[in-house]
Amino acid sequence: MSQAVCEWRKLFRLPALWVFLALYLAFNGLLIATLTPYDRAFFNETFQTAKALGQQVDEDFWAGLDAMPATESRDLLLESVTGMEDIFETYDTGELADFYAGVVEKSPTAVTWMTWKYSLLAERVEHLAWTNAAMDLYAGPSTYGSHQFLFSSLFRAILCESAILAMLGTLYLLGYEGMHRTECLACSSRTGRRLRRLKVLVALPASAALHGLLAVCTLAPYFLLYDYSGIWDASVSSQFNYFSDMLVVRPFLTWGDFTVGQYLAAALALGAVLTTAFSLLASVCGTLVRNPYLAALALGVVCFGGMGLISVLGELGWWAAYLIACFQPVMIWLSCSAWFTELGLSALLPWQETIKRAEPAAFGRRSPVGPRLV
Repeated sequence: MSQAVCEWRKLFRLPALWVFLALYLAFNGLLIATLTPYDRAFFNETFQTAKALGQQVDEDFWAGLDAMPATESRDLLLESVTGMEDIFETYDTGELADFYAGVVEKSPTAVTWMTWKYSLLAERVEHLAWTNAAMDLYAGPSTYGSHQFLFSSLFRAILCESAILAMLGTLYLLGYEGMHRTECLACSSRTGRRLRRLKVLVALPASAALHGLLAVCTLAPYFLLYDYSGIWDASVSSQFNYFSDMLVVRPFLTWGDFTVGQYLAAALALGAVLTTAFSLLASVCGTLVRNPYLAALALGVVCFGGMGLISVLGELGWWAAYLIACFQPVMIWLSCSAWFTELGLSALLPWQETIKRAEPAAFGRRSPVGPRLV
């Protein structure tokens, strides 16, 4: 245990770690600063409405909203919710299945896989119709923009930054003795020869801690500006929320029931797992390539090469191989704006982003009523 503490001290006393962390937080602050005061004011007024009238848009909600003092934001919200109907009562996932089957038609196997996945999604649509999830207000007309900013722009930045910190920190620990020319001395003892395993075990929780620190320090100012207290219990499958893939827009169809609060918690947890996955991937490269600089280069080739491979397979029309190649950590990061949904061509299986976390270990050993083109 004392040796583990020593390794943590080596990492967290590294000045470059805190310099990178400060730069990342400054960048995230600039991202938040791009939000306009008008957007923030409309979002917060919608929150106040949801807090007073509840999330479910029904006749009582319409009557209560109509009785409120007329403002620009209230009028826009009233126009948006007037005549709302549950889109899931008539939604047909067969249209999505036909679309993706047409995209991957060159591969009969991929066609079968896509058809199977969307047949499972049909059951979720029936459940969402039964629970009236589509009739939740969430953040009204500002739902899509706020959801995408939080879970795409901001969260993607946090994930990228924490992954970089995790990988560099892992490589630093693994190459520490080599850089200080004490490796031969360390390996002369039995404890020293087992040190690399301990370094990996130390790097994993340290990586998750760095992700948590970045997330807390970034999300805290965001939630001070955007008040979510009347929104946490809203369903993320509100018809004001949607997902777009290959220019096809569809409702935000999740494989499980998620409120906004639950979705955020799940995303943060998966983000921590993803960060440790990148750390584990770095440990593989750092073990196979003893020079930390060459190991960092190899790690970059693995990460960017994986994205390049997927692009090549798509261009060649090898769709079965394309879908299999999506089982890699980088794809989790790229798809973070729609985690726990069907993810279009980015996923073969339900909940695939939660399955892909095993990849590094294997290496080491407004609201649409249906899909439409935009």
